[in-house]
Amino acid sequence: MRNNEIIPSLFFDVCSNSNVKAYEQLYKILYARLAHFSASIVGSFQSAEEIVSDVFIMLWCKREQFVHVENPVVYLYVCVRNFSLNALPRNKARYIDFDTLDKDALSVIPDIEERLISREVAVIIEKAIRELPGRCQMIFRLIKIDGLSYKEVAELLDISSKTVDAQLAIAVKKLSHAIRLYTPTHLVNDYLKIS
Repeated sequence: MRNNEIIPSLFFDVCSNSNVKAYEQLYKILYARLAHFSASIVGSFQSAEEIVSDVFIMLWCKREQFVHVENPVVYLYVCVRNFSLNALPRNKARYIDFDTLDKDALSVIPDIEERLISREVAVIIEKAIRELPGRCQMIFRLIKIDGLSYKEVAELLDISSKTVDAQLAIAVKKLSHAIRLYTPTHLVNDYLKIS
């Protein structure tokens, strides 16, 4: 994802120069992704919006402390994960329960124009993604849609890189099967420009 390339420089500019415009741009780039991630954990977009806002307020208030953060995307995802887990009722587990993830909250259809996929194909792909198991779906979205690396996802979800690799392989296999099964031939041909 192109935005992931400018995030480190924006983050550094916020932390070292107190640049408000960089802060606003960073917020605009990451807000939707972080809110969907949080909502999948807490099960509420309203709570997720507050959590992401709290993370960005914390970032601004303590910005000088974060100048040396090496990977701001992962750092912000980890902050959102931790804030989300802390927002859960006291009797709920303090880890991501992949079986109870709100899969609808995870769904964000990527910028279709940017990826040059027809609306019909995008809907079929999104439907196939929503049918993946929770852990598999989250890993697929974090890597393929949000642009995180395997290592970053493993760190964020507190699982091994091999688990990430295995879950992504399962996701790709299931998605390719579903797409072949449910996509009309003329759409595939149009997408691939086959006559």
